[in-house]
Amino acid sequence: MLPLLPQARFRIYTTFYSYTQGIRALIGGSVHSQDLANLQEALKKRFSTRYAILVPQCRVGIYLTFKHLIKPGQKVLMSPYTIVDISNMVLLAGGLPDYVDVELGTCNISADEVEERIGPDTGAVLITHLHGLAAEADRIRAACDRYNVPLIEDCAQAFGTVWRDKPVGTFGKAGIFSFGMYKNVNAWTGGAIITDDAELAQKINKELAQFTGSPRSMLRKKLQAGILSDILTHPIIFKLFTFWIFRFAFLNDIEFINKKVRIELDASRRLEFPDYYRFPFTAPQARLVLRQLDRVDSFSTNRMKKGLLYHEGLNDIKEIIIPPARSDLSHTYTYFPIQYHDRNTLIKFLMKHCRDLAAQHYKNNADLEEFKDFFQDCPAARSVASQLIFLPTYPTYSVRQVERNIRLIRRFFGKD
Repeated sequence: MLPLLPQARFRIYTTFYSYTQGIRALIGGSVHSQDLANLQEALKKRFSTRYAILVPQCRVGIYLTFKHLIKPGQKVLMSPYTIVDISNMVLLAGGLPDYVDVELGTCNISADEVEERIGPDTGAVLITHLHGLAAEADRIRAACDRYNVPLIEDCAQAFGTVWRDKPVGTFGKAGIFSFGMYKNVNAWTGGAIITDDAELAQKINKELAQFTGSPRSMLRKKLQAGILSDILTHPIIFKLFTFWIFRFAFLNDIEFINKKVRIELDASRRLEFPDYYRFPFTAPQARLVLRQLDRVDSFSTNRMKKGLLYHEGLNDIKEIIIPPARSDLSHTYTYFPIQYHDRNTLIKFLMKHCRDLAAQHYKNNADLEEFKDFFQDCPAARSVASQLIFLPTYPTYSVRQVERNIRLIRRFFGKD
């Protein structure tokens, strides 16, 4: 029997409408439109919050929130396992990263360690709901309340995730979401801050009014990357052409090809806030998000079913670490992350058997030379950074592909 040819490790959430609106934004999308107000109202309704503020990127939302929330020089308890620019945004906003280790099973910031480390000198706590899996926001919020410390939620990977029957992003002073190209709500770039704090919202909106740059350069790059990604990961093209290039490069360690599918290649520390981040969210982007809001929950349920299939098939393999099983949308399974100490050997085995999987390449910021002034020993984050592998769950990824991934992983560990 011929092997089941793979689907791509990821596909971006695009449609023809995504490109038409992206092009409209590129050629001069309005920044004064009822569409923007409609999106803000839709977000306020979804999250039952007083304010929804549209921002150029999630990371810019984090920068603005901390800039107008904490005093310069205050410590910010945060996970070290995140994109490097989150550490940069905290620093540029005047905060000092105070890294708190993660839990191995969830990859999220450890509530135990937050409770142990928080104190009168803490300016804020930043939690990240990683891979669509909710962190223990209620427990961390309680620790914050004891010291009158604001909690901020990075929900870039968790639009649609809930915790204790509440949407993530609504537990703290502010929740920040991403509408970036690889997110489940895709406006090519952009994001939103939700908050009930009138003073914070007023300060952020006042500064955003000064963001008069053009998004064209970034949008052009995103649209070009999106077209290339959609072509190369189209099921027919991927099975006949793209996969075999990726497979050959990975099995033969051809670095100039392998790095094309990695993120976080630049781990540099920023000394100033980039001018090219200072652009407004446009009306075509707002229309894109509005078009997608109704499908978020059905897509989350789709991914969750595949995540639970992985759980069922892999939970008896002691050599790997898998996330906790959740069936209540507290894990929306952006991916299904597993951890194995020799991940390259496992990925090469799977590639040889016509599987397309990816290693996560987030870095443990606490170990980076660029942030050596803020070093903390975070062994779990260090382990996750070197061991994590993504198993695909996106909506058009088939159940047959999930089952094939499971069978081959079990074979690798002698479980077939």
